[in-house]
Amino acid sequence: MADSLQSRPIERESASAGNIRKAFGLVAFAASSVFAFTVVLSACVYYLYGPDVDFVSFWAAGRLTLGGHPSVAYDIHAHRAVEQTVAHIGGLMPFPYPPPFLFFVSVFAWAAYPFAYLLWISATAGLYFAATRRFTAPRFAFAHPAAIVNAMIGQNGFLTSGIFLFGISRVAAAPFTAGLILGALVIKPQLGVLIPVALLASRQWRAIGGAALSSLAVAAAAALVFGLDSYRGFFAITQQYAAFMAADRWDWAQQASVFGFFRLLGAPQPLALTMQGMAAFAAAAVTWRAWARGSEQREAILAAATLLVPPYVFAYDSLLLVLPLTMLLGDGERPWRAAIVWVCLAAPLAGYFGLYPGPNTVPVAAILSLWWLAGPDRKPATAAHLQSARGLSAKLNSR
Repeated sequence: MADSLQSRPIERESASAGNIRKAFGLVAFAASSVFAFTVVLSACVYYLYGPDVDFVSFWAAGRLTLGGHPSVAYDIHAHRAVEQTVAHIGGLMPFPYPPPFLFFVSVFAWAAYPFAYLLWISATAGLYFAATRRFTAPRFAFAHPAAIVNAMIGQNGFLTSGIFLFGISRVAAAPFTAGLILGALVIKPQLGVLIPVALLASRQWRAIGGAALSSLAVAAAAALVFGLDSYRGFFAITQQYAAFMAADRWDWAQQASVFGFFRLLGAPQPLALTMQGMAAFAAAAVTWRAWARGSEQREAILAAATLLVPPYVFAYDSLLLVLPLTMLLGDGERPWRAAIVWVCLAAPLAGYFGLYPGPNTVPVAAILSLWWLAGPDRKPATAAHLQSARGLSAKLNSR
């Protein structure tokens, strides 16, 4: 019975839809190959030239923590001095992350800079890869353009997306465990804002309890191990970041938020913040509706909606959209929607090489994903559709 349900969308798909899926399979193979090449090339570049990429900030903060000075990670000048021992720092590469994140970066900082990068990418990409296997075929895990971005600069997108995906995949089967996992997003709280909305809407009280317990425990452990001065430093540096943004001292093309999108287009800050607020409210409403009704697409909707809430979010965080991409690719009649979302996600990657001068299109990808998954012309969410999304990915992966 399950096999017949899974095969129906495939049988009905048009020749053009089938061609799109075949093309996406080739793109997935190419993107995954580029990802692997980027990891190797980046490790060599880190070793030979010491570029001022994001990972140097993690490494320096970890080194300071291992040296017994965790709060100094939030001292911009002292932190920069450690960065300069291994990289050529042209501007500022501060450490604007909550103290619980120090637990993660200090694990890798014992190693020399280029080797620490390899360990970091291997471990976090491995976590992400394992988490995506619950939703899509292995071949598609690194087809997302943001995977290449994370590999280039050594960012934390694999780690945060891995936590997010593992957590939401366990909500139905093991809610308390899922909550414990999701609570770890305290390391990047802007990506967890809608999780309480989803869990409250679906009345997952055990998951809420697990998330509250783990987030508070990790935060308290960080205060105990790293001291309250680390929190004072964190709040001070976030105020500096807010001042930078308010003073327009930011490359708005880097910001993958609705706020950044409108600021790049020249909108004044009040208007950009208003648009950001409207997007966040709509994202929260769509999330509540999907989780309250038990939609089969609720995980993908939550992933897309999450990127529309914070004004401070980057292209490497968009790995969460691997879930909407999987669902859209599984649409037997309109897989071209997945292609459009993928192109929107690829534009910021092109921007890193000076090939795309426009605004960051990640919020466009998130809005389109929400509209197509939960909008008025969406198909009824059925088990067959979800089976098709996963089955088609597996079918393409086997080719």
